[in-house]
Amino acid sequence: MVSRADRVVDLESVLAAEADFIDDPTDQGWLTATAAGERIYVRMGDFPDEDLWALWLGDGRWMEFTVPPARWNLRVRAARWSADARARLPRNEFHD
Repeated sequence: MVSRADRVVDLESVLAAEADFIDDPTDQGWLTATAAGERIYVRMGDFPDEDLWALWLGDGRWMEFTVPPARWNLRVRAARWSADARARLPRNEFHD
């Protein structure tokens, strides 16, 4: 579950680490992974109006990208978020 308080501590290590993302079970439109010992969150963008992905860095900052880092797996599966997952909010809005 992503929150406004989450943040990336060491961006360089996170970007170089292997990360297998899964759908965040509690928040629609978000994927989560552990990379370099950090829990990280990527939001699916409203493509083509936004970049395809955005990594939540914390403190109101994002890293937007269309092509993920080489060691990241962001496969979008046919099955999506469960019906009890919290609704997707506009960018920069969180459920906390």
